[in-house]
Amino acid sequence: MPDNRMIVVLMDLFKLKQVNLYELSIKTGIDRDRLVKLLDTINQLLVEKGFSSIQEKEGTYLVSDGLIAAKDTIFSLFKHQDIYLSQEERLGIIYLYTFCRQEFISNNHYQDLLHVSRNTTLTDIKLLKETCQLFEVQLEYTRAEGYHLIGREENKYRLAFYAISHLLQSPIGEWAMAYVMDSWGEAASIDQLSQTCQKVSQLYKLSSIEDRLREYLYLIQFLGLRYKRVLSGKQEVDFASNQTLIHLSHSLLETVSHVYGLPESFISEFQFYYASLLQGAFEGNQDISSNFFHQLTIEIVEEMERLSLIAFDKRSELIAGLERHLIPAYHRLKSHLVAVNSYTDLVKEEHSHLFQLVKEALSPLRRVLGFDLPDSEISYFVIHFGGYIQGQKETAFGYKALVICPNGVSSSLILKENLKNLFPGIKFLERQSIEAITKHSLADVDMIFSTVKIATDRPFFLVPPLFNEEQKKELFHLVNSQFPQSVNLPLKVERLVAIIQKHANIQDQEALTYDLIQFMTKDHDETERRSPLLDELITERTYRHTDQALSWEEAIAQTAAPLLDEGIIEADYVGAMIQKVKDFGPFIDLGKGVAIPHARPDEGVNRIGMSMMSFEQPVQLLNDPQHEIRLMICIAAVDNQTHLKALSHLTAILREEANIQKLISSKTFSDIAAILKED
Repeated sequence: MPDNRMIVVLMDLFKLKQVNLYELSIKTGIDRDRLVKLLDTINQLLVEKGFSSIQEKEGTYLVSDGLIAAKDTIFSLFKHQDIYLSQEERLGIIYLYTFCRQEFISNNHYQDLLHVSRNTTLTDIKLLKETCQLFEVQLEYTRAEGYHLIGREENKYRLAFYAISHLLQSPIGEWAMAYVMDSWGEAASIDQLSQTCQKVSQLYKLSSIEDRLREYLYLIQFLGLRYKRVLSGKQEVDFASNQTLIHLSHSLLETVSHVYGLPESFISEFQFYYASLLQGAFEGNQDISSNFFHQLTIEIVEEMERLSLIAFDKRSELIAGLERHLIPAYHRLKSHLVAVNSYTDLVKEEHSHLFQLVKEALSPLRRVLGFDLPDSEISYFVIHFGGYIQGQKETAFGYKALVICPNGVSSSLILKENLKNLFPGIKFLERQSIEAITKHSLADVDMIFSTVKIATDRPFFLVPPLFNEEQKKELFHLVNSQFPQSVNLPLKVERLVAIIQKHANIQDQEALTYDLIQFMTKDHDETERRSPLLDELITERTYRHTDQALSWEEAIAQTAAPLLDEGIIEADYVGAMIQKVKDFGPFIDLGKGVAIPHARPDEGVNRIGMSMMSFEQPVQLLNDPQHEIRLMICIAAVDNQTHLKALSHLTAILREEANIQKLISSKTFSDIAAILKED
């Protein structure tokens, strides 16, 4: 029996026409083994119905012109397919089905829609009601109206966007939304909308964030379907959009209006609202208040430098890239449309301490918005800062590669970092848009990595924005087979494998080769360098208290004295910390009587360390009464990363006023020992 996963495979096959198994796996999100089984089943069904099969030649699948001509007939074979859905996917489908309902809906309608039991349907409805409450929307049932939504229209739109964003994270997301529309007898208009958007974007040289834009294009479809029944959609817009996006909004609304036969009022009521939303889907400076965003970006970078104790080397480059991301992020947040970010959990898990520091550093953005930022948006900023904190080591490159990722600056940074780790012998050039690629720009390029399929005479590798382990291995073997020096190893891995083969039976030589290369290309000094805990750095040996009246220079020197005694720092480091305050002002003052003197790792740090000193008599930085200090914490960092774990813990402690008072009033280490161990 055909199922909805087969439709996903067929949709991509008909779109690509010629594709290898690796690329098809990336496009569909289905692993290779399952994909092969699905392709076999699809071919059996095609042959049974009198069609030619999808041909496979040297690992590439080919869709014939005859099959493409019969596309509509072939898809009709799958009309009554089995449906395999996760609970999260079912909730999104139920909401969108209800959001654009054209008539009465009962439990039976939901059961028929999802092909599930009554109990499963009731459980899903209960969970969906809980989700609705988070958006101040209610899903209610009455005998007269059936299932329907109650609440402000804008909140219903926000939840529709959230459901769309969730579904688009799934391999079957696009099928699911087309399925909802088909259930109401309507056709999806995503292709027409994409074409309209592409024309206008090319005309005005707009740089879209493809993943975000696709969410907005699906949203306008569902808004159009809802408008067929609810002839009211006028929304108040409290921030202006530019004329280019107003024109794009009008063109897209016209397309939807034409497809679904909507009245003129649909365009007039949604034009400015939808234009304001589209600001969240385009990179760069599309706003007339460019100085506002530039200053806001600088404030965020300065706050990050202050909190992390890091002076960014490529500061101008960091600010420019961050500003390009900040503009659409600001508009997304301002519109309260919450998108799902597939990177969030990964970023929080792998960079938990940096995540907390970046969250604090985004306080200028939080202040202008007036509310807390969702983790999904914070994680993008973490990716930005993370790339500049890690830095780029100089190495010899055998090849040059172009990376194309139309999903925004943050997604590009993740992709580029993954590729660098996988292929240290390749120099990855600055990200480019598809439109910017010319023959001249490819003159010195050996290969292209892209998240979208493009026509090129250069060796081309399709990649996902985020790799799983299987995809990493397969891409590694594909690239290494054509470019053997892409990993730039100090010795031939084949010789290692041959030696191992003499003494052991190798079950999977390809997998062994991959694992050996990954091991050999890692920076083991960095991997094995442990990030100590806060209570391992601030101890009885590194804590001091004084009741003496000290100058600010003496205070810094005495706070650092335990580190000097232990050989953690050189005397030059003390002088460097004092000189920094003279040169740059009282930047070490965190407020509330706390200061963190520090200098650069190369100015006299031997190993990581922290020391703390409380002052009974306040110290005035630069002899300024506005900067009275009662507590100093000296930090000696060996690099941009090892101290972040302890620093993020310290930041969390200093967030609580009660903790600050305990630290300031302490006279012995035992007074603060418990605080340093708090989670």
